[in-house]
Amino acid sequence: MERKTPARRPFLRSLLCDTAANTIAISAAAMFPLLAMVGGGVDASRYYMTAARMQAACDAGALAARRAMVDDNFTSEHRTIGLNFFDQNFDDGIFGSEERVRDYTSDGEGVVTGTASATLPTTIMGAFGFGDFDLSVTCSAEINISNTDIVFVLDVTGSMNCPDNNIAGCTNGNNNNVEASNSLIVGLRDAVMSFYDTVESATSAAAQVRYGLVPYAHTINVGFDLPRQYLADTHSYQSRVPRFQNVQQWQTRSNQVEWVPRFTSNFGSGNTDHYRFNNSSWSVFTADSTDRSRCLNMNGVTYSVGAERWRVSNPEYRLNVWSGGSSSARAGCRATVRKQEQVTVNQFQDYVYCSVTPGATGNCGVNNPAGSPVGWETVNLSSLYNTRTIQMPTGTNGAMQTLTWDGCIEEANTVNTGNFSPVPANAFDLNINLVPTNEAQKWKPQLNNAIWRRFNGSGQATTANIASGDNNNWRPFTHCVREARKLDEWTRVDLRAYVDSLVAFGGTYHDLGMIWGARYISPRGIFRSENEAAPNGDAIARHIVFMTDGALAPNASVYSSYGVEPWDRRITTDGSTGLNDRHEARFQVACRAARQENITVWVVAFGTELTPELTSCASPGRAYQASNNAALTSAFQEIAQKIAALRLTQ
Repeated sequence: MERKTPARRPFLRSLLCDTAANTIAISAAAMFPLLAMVGGGVDASRYYMTAARMQAACDAGALAARRAMVDDNFTSEHRTIGLNFFDQNFDDGIFGSEERVRDYTSDGEGVVTGTASATLPTTIMGAFGFGDFDLSVTCSAEINISNTDIVFVLDVTGSMNCPDNNIAGCTNGNNNNVEASNSLIVGLRDAVMSFYDTVESATSAAAQVRYGLVPYAHTINVGFDLPRQYLADTHSYQSRVPRFQNVQQWQTRSNQVEWVPRFTSNFGSGNTDHYRFNNSSWSVFTADSTDRSRCLNMNGVTYSVGAERWRVSNPEYRLNVWSGGSSSARAGCRATVRKQEQVTVNQFQDYVYCSVTPGATGNCGVNNPAGSPVGWETVNLSSLYNTRTIQMPTGTNGAMQTLTWDGCIEEANTVNTGNFSPVPANAFDLNINLVPTNEAQKWKPQLNNAIWRRFNGSGQATTANIASGDNNNWRPFTHCVREARKLDEWTRVDLRAYVDSLVAFGGTYHDLGMIWGARYISPRGIFRSENEAAPNGDAIARHIVFMTDGALAPNASVYSSYGVEPWDRRITTDGSTGLNDRHEARFQVACRAARQENITVWVVAFGTELTPELTSCASPGRAYQASNNAALTSAFQEIAQKIAALRLTQ
């Protein structure tokens, strides 16, 4: 059987009819659009990533340059800072970029503007005729202040009179109110104004920026800012009570010129004949020598007339003063007669030095007899708050004396302890949000001229009553600082006038300054209605700038806002032991209380060591040291810049 062989088809016809090979051509044709899609995605991603990185670098440089500016003055140094920050975030050649150009300028009004450009070569898209991308970004930065409250707590103690180039050599003669052109107090005034200028230049029109000022030494002057209902009606002062006694005294009833009788037994007679003295019998113009002597010899003589005593002085013998009767008995004697009667009077005896409560009777165990001059029982503190003056029996020999209240206060009641963990409930002075509801919690007027110290026979301070004469040598040292000012929007002129009025005098009580700085700015407490919210309804940033030129130095000999320590013993149990440590502990309590109210506390040690105690008072990273006036201004400017919030405008 013969095998048949199939006939062959032409090659092209076979290929045409063979469907198994079609995918090769289709795949080849599809490669071009797929390559364009992938390449476009890759290069687009590179473009956006590079542009975003360039924008971020531009922003960083603008912010850095603006933050370095002290005011609106933009220098080449600031430009260099901006360029360096740009370079740290966008290296030349990053992501394959080329021809990088960047620059920073300013408009002269505090706005820093940055520009940057580069080209970015394509990768895959180069095969389709796209050579490179152009990159270009701009950015701007300025300082902008939102609602901000700032309270300056300023040490104005005596050492602030020291010159800034000889602080260490400045001796104790600092409380002399003499300040050189380079005194620390002068530098403080300028630094506050520099701070103000820095902040004001960055404040937007819609924002509220307020300043409060609390000068402090061993006293604090806040009394005139306190609502009347928070001031005490009663308080005890280390003062003195006049003591009187009943004594018999001759009191003049009359002292006049009149006729006196020839015989002293007839003093007071109404019979004219008793007043006739002899004339001469042989001449009407010649005096009878015996009766003339009788008249003149009464000069300076005191006579008892009943219960009275009469003293005759300057007698004058006169002829022919009477009519009728014998012509030889018409002379008379005319003299000044002082007539006195004996009365019982209250006489000043001495003072008893003790703790005195105005309005109370029997102070210091003194119960003066009836008819004595008005005393402490007539004194009412409430009368002080309208006129700012009060009458107290502290003058010479128990006289009422007008005392003027200048606004300094004694603190609310406290607890004399060294343990503040926790803070004792009755330590009302340490409650920065205290709203008094009773006398113990209220503040008391500080009355410098009503205070005395007292010592026992050994010269030691004693709380016992001491009787003594009128002695003004026992007064403690005292001084009322400049009146504090609540938060307000200040003009530059008003602020300059205020800081120029600050006087350096007194001792250093850091706790007192911080307590009241916190009270003046707290959104709670006695000034809540003024501090809680801003008119525009936005949040308020709160800052305390605490400046001191020395270590805390309480003094037992001064009359401070805690009284006179050896006698009042409000801080210590014995008047001296642990005084410094306890005030330091109170200072830290006040600092913590302020920070817990979300208040940023800035501390500047001016011309003194930045101690661990000062550093711990400040918010983290907010403690500074300034060695002289120029450094203080720089520190205040830096704080002002950090308080000002930098923002990007583009």
